[in-house]
Amino acid sequence: MSTEFISRSLQSISGDVLSEIWQRCMYASDASAYEIVPKCVVLPKNVEDVIKVVKFASTNGIPVIARGGGSGLAGQAIGDGIIIDFTKYMHHIIEIDIKENYVMVEPGIYKGVLDKELKKYSRFLPPDPSSANYCAVGGMIATNASGAHTVKYGSTIDYVQSLDVILSNGELMHVEPVEIGSYEWKKKAGSLEGKLLETLLNLLLPNEELIRNRFPRVRKNSCGYRLDRVLGNNVLDMSKLFVASEGTLGIVVRAKFKIMDLPKEKVLTLLGFDNTLEASKSIIKIAELKPSALELIDKTVIQLARTSSEEFASKVPIDTNCLLFVEFDGNSRDEVENGINRLRSVLEQIHAKTIASSFDGSEMARIWEIRKNALSYTMKIRENAKKPIAFMEDPVVPVDKLDFLVETLQRVYNKHGLKYVVYGHAGDGNLHTRPLFDVSKSEEIKIMREVAEDLLNAVTSVNGSVSAEHGDGLARSGFIRDVYGNEIYQLFVKVKELFDPINIMNPNKKVMMQGTFLQNFRYGFKSKDFENKLNWQINDSRLQSKITGYRKELSFDDEVDLCHGCGGCRELNFGWRMCPVYKGLNDEVASCRGRNNVLRWLLKVDGLAKEFALTKEYKDIIYKYCVQCKMCLIDCPSNVNVGKSMAEARAVYAKQMGLPKGYEYFINIDKYAMQGCKLVPFSNFLMNNKLFRKLLESRTGIDARKKFPRFSKRIFDDLFREHKQPKFHKTVAFFCDTYIRYVDPMLGMHIIKILERNGYNVIFPSQMSSGLPALLEGAPDVGREIAEYNVKNLYVHASKGIPIVCFSPSSSVALKMDYLNVLDNEETRTVSSNTYDMHEFLSNLHKMKELDADFKEIDEEIGVHFHCHTIVQGADKHVKQLLNMIPKLRYHIVETGCCGVGGSYSFIKDNYDLSMQIGRELFEAVKQERKVYTTGESCKLQIEEGSGRELGLTVDLLAKAYGIS
Repeated sequence: MSTEFISRSLQSISGDVLSEIWQRCMYASDASAYEIVPKCVVLPKNVEDVIKVVKFASTNGIPVIARGGGSGLAGQAIGDGIIIDFTKYMHHIIEIDIKENYVMVEPGIYKGVLDKELKKYSRFLPPDPSSANYCAVGGMIATNASGAHTVKYGSTIDYVQSLDVILSNGELMHVEPVEIGSYEWKKKAGSLEGKLLETLLNLLLPNEELIRNRFPRVRKNSCGYRLDRVLGNNVLDMSKLFVASEGTLGIVVRAKFKIMDLPKEKVLTLLGFDNTLEASKSIIKIAELKPSALELIDKTVIQLARTSSEEFASKVPIDTNCLLFVEFDGNSRDEVENGINRLRSVLEQIHAKTIASSFDGSEMARIWEIRKNALSYTMKIRENAKKPIAFMEDPVVPVDKLDFLVETLQRVYNKHGLKYVVYGHAGDGNLHTRPLFDVSKSEEIKIMREVAEDLLNAVTSVNGSVSAEHGDGLARSGFIRDVYGNEIYQLFVKVKELFDPINIMNPNKKVMMQGTFLQNFRYGFKSKDFENKLNWQINDSRLQSKITGYRKELSFDDEVDLCHGCGGCRELNFGWRMCPVYKGLNDEVASCRGRNNVLRWLLKVDGLAKEFALTKEYKDIIYKYCVQCKMCLIDCPSNVNVGKSMAEARAVYAKQMGLPKGYEYFINIDKYAMQGCKLVPFSNFLMNNKLFRKLLESRTGIDARKKFPRFSKRIFDDLFREHKQPKFHKTVAFFCDTYIRYVDPMLGMHIIKILERNGYNVIFPSQMSSGLPALLEGAPDVGREIAEYNVKNLYVHASKGIPIVCFSPSSSVALKMDYLNVLDNEETRTVSSNTYDMHEFLSNLHKMKELDADFKEIDEEIGVHFHCHTIVQGADKHVKQLLNMIPKLRYHIVETGCCGVGGSYSFIKDNYDLSMQIGRELFEAVKQERKVYTTGESCKLQIEEGSGRELGLTVDLLAKAYGIS
């Protein structure tokens, strides 16, 4: 069945049908190691759309694959058929009932979004996978998701009360517990539901003892079908059958969950151990204390986490080889203190050291992020072509056999000389493990098969399961028969045939699998010949190395291949800034993962045709859907530098097709800004004249609605020349950039006076604007000329150890990191190493006890917003440190995401509406504040335009505190 026929046939639905090859390639992979291009992708708007799609698929024998966030690790959400992505439109909360304690939702809602809403009512849905902020509840149902708190609260299956599902014939059915022989049971007789109930009963009742004896003796399980939870106490509950079924029996379109009261108190303790085996032996003793969470990370994860969190690195001793996260929760402080006291009483018996304990909610949240990011830290591991591969990564055993599981992993991996990582839910007997393999080598594929068989035999020998919470998918469906034995497996087959007789519902998963888990790997693709326009594999980029933990950058191909598809860039909860464009559009193509996948397929020899890189669709992907915030580099736990990949793609595109309309004016900003200053006041009149702006828009592509800052009659150079400086023994060089030079030179003079107040002579080397638009928007040759000019003039001072101080966060990022992308030499590296954000420089002075901290009182309550590039270079902590020193100043962080300005991005006509949409939640938050200060000039302008409120700059606060006006 052709994609064209499927697409034409589905045009009557109200949702979206994606049939272009580049769109389908984005959905060919998820967070697993696998890749299969679908025939079509549907984004339904309602239940009726799903019914139409399934009926069409049923008539034509086309597979249907339901998909949530695409964060699954076993390949459940990919396949050769029609993928139905629920996250675009079907993501609503239908009802919250706090009297009856339930919530009813559509399948596409992210767990993190649901958590945020339930918290308003002091309620929560306990299952909490590490991917909660970017996994959909439909996927949680499909895999019986669990999480850190399952040790106390149980898995998804324990909270499902009823489901609305669409069966393989397109019929909608409501499933919930029904008492056998009751009036409700009899009322359903004759209907499809009644027939299914009767058939299931006749299938399960004679096999109750077999099911009881053959199912794994574990705390959680997502292997096979959960027949052990369907029948009991004279009740048949079909809703439990669909949990962990991975969409192979039907598609969930509505779910009702039991919810619980949020615990009022928590305490989290970190316990250190000499090795993982020692830690595993302590689990039984700790589990007896009834903790609410009991998690483990090994030495490798600890080391990787150190590069991402200075706080974590400072807490955990360097010789710690294994950590347990032990949490107690309850409704009173006494209750949780009792738990921690009982834990302390057994520390000597279990040979553990207390690393840290905390009752503070924000501190606990930061510590938990380390555990939640264990997988992503693992995916950062770089060892030539070897990658951490998920195939038997989710084993679970009875808790008293956890030490056996650890010993088995060590024995099996050491037998083959494999490096590996271990972390997971120790309190449940569930560990996640990933050995490193190069899947392009046949000899390593053979070892994978042997490892899988060894682990399978070991886990089943102690009544364990190979799939605790990640499901079976392509990775483990082939092992289900081995876990349960043939009799139970045949029951699974009969259930599948009962609900999906034509085998269209996510086929090749769970039962009747064709092929093996060693097929359809996506890693290690062969690349087309490609001439890079930017420098890659840069050594010793100070900022990049600090962020990633690696001295050497990857090649372009490897950077693109680094994305493992976790979907963290699709987070909507503003826990991360990444990815602001996705937050604005809620489209896969707007996510870092989506755009990265398009690039990966374009680079592949057998991927997208080269001609696609000349299309308008491709131009939008690389220009419209990236604001160059760089937050992917730090928020993506694998530190995939999608922004740089987009800059590379733009450079290649512009070389062939020319720069898109509007960008050239910002690439040559010095030229046009200087003209604007020379023509004041006429230039300011024109730039605020609606008729002129419309004419300008048609000619230049700069949106007529975008407010321009007013040009200054006198530029910063003029004021600096006239300024009489006192003489000091220390010297600093000032890099002013565009805004101070042409718009607000007095701000620059305030900075000069702040630096002088701290005993520095300030020099102002000859300089151009930073050139960041050229470097990022597709003109690297122009960017290189600017970099050469600025580096030449700055190196003279940097080589003498003279610090270079920047006000604009973007200019300091450019000097620290982006210049190396076009000018990789020792001079650039010296300039990079000696460049500081203004706040960073002053904070460092304070650290060295050299800061003049004689600040005047500022008796105000304010909100503070951080420019994305402030966060990227880690200067946000320096801003907070300085503000904390100002007497009587009270502030809080306004964190509802990126403002959407993206430097030149928001000025371009094609981007303006989206830029305002990206910042909408921030604008609304600012409207509720009395006064807000931001760290960057571009954010100030954008937020003022979007909110209608006047903003200050954090440098203004410092000047005021110093009495500078």
